[in-house]
Amino acid sequence: MERYRTLSRLALIALFFLVIISVVTRAFSRHEYSEYSPTISADGRTMIYQADIDEPRKYKIYAKQKVFDKWSRPMALDAINSKYADGGCFITYDQNSLIFTSDRKGGLGNCDLWISQRMGDGWSPPVNMGAPINSPGYEGFASLSPDGNTIYFVRECPEKTSCRDKLGIFYSEKVNGQWKTPKKMPYPINTESCEFGPVILADNLTLIFSSTRPGGYGGYDLYKVEKTEHGGWGKPMNLGNFINTKGEDSLIAIPASGDIMYYTKSLGKDVGGEESARRIVSVPIPENLQQTKVVIVKGTVRDKRNTDKTLFAELTITDINQDDRPITVYSNKDDGKYIVILSKGKICDFSVKSPGYLFYSRKIDLTGLQQYKEINEDILLEPIMVGANIVLNNMYFEFRSYKLLKESKYELNRIIRLMKENPTLKVEISGHTDNIGTDQANNKLSMQRAQSVVEYLINKGIGKGRLVGRGYGKKKPIATNKSEEGRKENRRVEIEVLAI
Repeated sequence: MERYRTLSRLALIALFFLVIISVVTRAFSRHEYSEYSPTISADGRTMIYQADIDEPRKYKIYAKQKVFDKWSRPMALDAINSKYADGGCFITYDQNSLIFTSDRKGGLGNCDLWISQRMGDGWSPPVNMGAPINSPGYEGFASLSPDGNTIYFVRECPEKTSCRDKLGIFYSEKVNGQWKTPKKMPYPINTESCEFGPVILADNLTLIFSSTRPGGYGGYDLYKVEKTEHGGWGKPMNLGNFINTKGEDSLIAIPASGDIMYYTKSLGKDVGGEESARRIVSVPIPENLQQTKVVIVKGTVRDKRNTDKTLFAELTITDINQDDRPITVYSNKDDGKYIVILSKGKICDFSVKSPGYLFYSRKIDLTGLQQYKEINEDILLEPIMVGANIVLNNMYFEFRSYKLLKESKYELNRIIRLMKENPTLKVEISGHTDNIGTDQANNKLSMQRAQSVVEYLINKGIGKGRLVGRGYGKKKPIATNKSEEGRKENRRVEIEVLAI
């Protein structure tokens, strides 16, 4: 028995020394890893970057989250990482996609752009972005505009004679869901020097990039250029010594707030041609160099009758004053989260739709916006079923009249699409007023407004038998009539499902 006790003690001692040796070995083998090429979500709460945490110069893509103003520990994105060189990431402004650079197999050239879709808290297997974005040469370090219609990226420029890397900035526009042939950004964005690392900011007007052109502080410097009113580009401006140094300054990230820049900074001096380890740090951006102010609207699209059910939905934003091409973004397929970026000075028609549901709409007025603003709003969509109803928030009439204003066309067109997509749907269009005025006058006006909408729909091809117009006057208030705000809510037009 004593022999077994002795052996057990020896085994424990041996195990203890093995643990000590393992710990010491890990301590001595730990290296000062580097972080590069950050990208940050529009709301500033998710950062994705490349780092060689596990093994020197073996870079992987990592993500971390900001919780209560503290960054979480990094987590490797194993669904995306490969044994090849992966990095140069850009998380799209809707936070649904990650575009990154990789020399992995399956591409068109020696380095390509790849894309992965967010699946709730994870990411899908990457897909090569294909032609015409990728070519047999080098493509990398992309940035996608907030409206999703223009991609900026780096491509080889063999014709450049004044820089070793021979890199320039290209862009491609999406038309009818397809990327067009990329074009080289014009002079003076591209020069005979090297241009690298384009990042289009949340205002969709400001482009940050790096260049080795003469007149900088040394190596690559960061520059800013803005779109002009006529759609071209102005003259690039060196961002100055708040960020530029004698070294290589590139690959930055700026959230939609526009007031802070993330970049990589050396932990010490480079020795013997070897770079010192680098970390991602942040610096405030001087007010005069910040982008145009924007508003973020974000939240989750849900089923109104079952709020635990999240929805994949289409969100459309139209500048009413310009009547430009609408911007369309989508909520995430897995968790229903959405994020929309709106620029100051605009009045926007904002709507949300999902198959099998009535739409949601509202007007967002940004003409008085002075500072960055974040609006958190879950959107509840009403399922199409008998008795379901919604307020037509973007239906407008002349004062004390039933004449439709032209701003109502977006709402009217949504009703037409709803009726065409659901050809057996029968609805009631109802008018409502506040309590100002006589009952007779309110009943008449509410009926006239409802009938005005019905007649518009009939003239656009919706069957008369599918539409019922009714005026309820002040009989069905949805808010108090004791305040102007409440009375404003009560002056409305609604649509209710009568049959499906």
